[in-house]
Amino acid sequence: MKIIFKSPKGIPDILPSEQKYWDFVKKIVETRSMAFGFEKLELPIFEDAKLYQKGTGLSSDIVQKEMYEVRRLGAENEEDEKDVKFALRPEFTPGVCRSYVEHGMFTRPQPVKLLSIGPLFRHDKPQKGRFRQFNQFNMEVIGNSDPLTDALLILLVWQIYADLGLKNEVVLKINNTGCKKCQPKIRKNIIAALENSRTRLCVDCQNKIYTNPLRVLDCKNESCQKIVANLPHIIDIICPDCKKHFMEVLEYLDELKVPYDLNPFLVRGFDYYTSTTFEICDKKDPTKKATLGGGGRYDNLIALYGGNDTPAIGFAGGFERIIDRIKEIEVKVPETSKTDIFIIQIGKQAKKIALNLIADLTEKHYHVSCAVGKDTLSSQLKVANKVRAKLAIIIGQRELLDKTVIIKDMRDTTQETVEMTELEGVLNDKLQREE
Repeated sequence: MKIIFKSPKGIPDILPSEQKYWDFVKKIVETRSMAFGFEKLELPIFEDAKLYQKGTGLSSDIVQKEMYEVRRLGAENEEDEKDVKFALRPEFTPGVCRSYVEHGMFTRPQPVKLLSIGPLFRHDKPQKGRFRQFNQFNMEVIGNSDPLTDALLILLVWQIYADLGLKNEVVLKINNTGCKKCQPKIRKNIIAALENSRTRLCVDCQNKIYTNPLRVLDCKNESCQKIVANLPHIIDIICPDCKKHFMEVLEYLDELKVPYDLNPFLVRGFDYYTSTTFEICDKKDPTKKATLGGGGRYDNLIALYGGNDTPAIGFAGGFERIIDRIKEIEVKVPETSKTDIFIIQIGKQAKKIALNLIADLTEKHYHVSCAVGKDTLSSQLKVANKVRAKLAIIIGQRELLDKTVIIKDMRDTTQETVEMTELEGVLNDKLQREE
């Protein structure tokens, strides 16, 4: 029986035709973040599962339901494989904090600004914009508690989404979820308000009332959201210091002309969030819950991993959801796979000349292509058009005898015969011409 392999459920291939969108988003993220002084940090694909249990939270959906364990096949009974359980990373922030502490980044000038880009893994029901392997860009600012830091990170995020062509398609929602001093009071108030409506909550939320009541505010269940709408506003419960911090953040955003919507029920899905919390949401989503990214402060997390008390704030944006939205509104994305020069050969001897020419031009960093297996001029020109080549170099029998080539400009269909000794200069002149 013939076996037909397919990609795992919820883990799609990213095909060559899609790469231009990924390159587009990545270039904008890197350009903007580097302008703000961010440095790249590459993290392992899997780490000690306790890293996420401790930071993301034992009661979070990610830790309880969504993490993938990593182990070597056939190692179930080996003692050395039982000492540490590894998990595919479900998010970036715990790994960034671990790296910050492990490599002594606290000795560097603060704040430290770190950018990470790559795949994450969560077991979830695959659907539009939600996959089991997905990709994010992640920005962390560690080592500063000033409200201006919050505002500047949000400004950077807003500029990125504007550059992506989504400025009029998204809304920035913001809230403050309190610090470790006022969060016990917030929990107590939320629990008291939820108790009378407990039986009307979904099963998951009923289980979270006493273990993690703020997660109820993040539930997407319609009946739960109706109950949440009548809960006390977190902003009315937070301590004076948190209120002062939040008001300064909003004042800075007003000064920067970054638009925002206050959402008194906005929380994030991880236990470590404190104080400023924000999301980038799709305006066109009828449920108003589709997020293209989110972040906030986590001032207690570094200490949880053995570091000193260190304030920090971060943001993560989802490539797949951003790309889906870009496609929907037909943002013009530049083609990234380009061929400057297409070599066309006619005849066996011409193939040898073409082979040497390809080697020479690629050595000089020209983008060169050819149609292997195509022999006629017309068939090779068709391929040159498909790959959007700027110029075609045609080598036939006459050109072999004369030691010349024909350069055909694929942009305006003009062509000229050029001596081989003059080829490079002519190519440079033509390629420098603006399209």
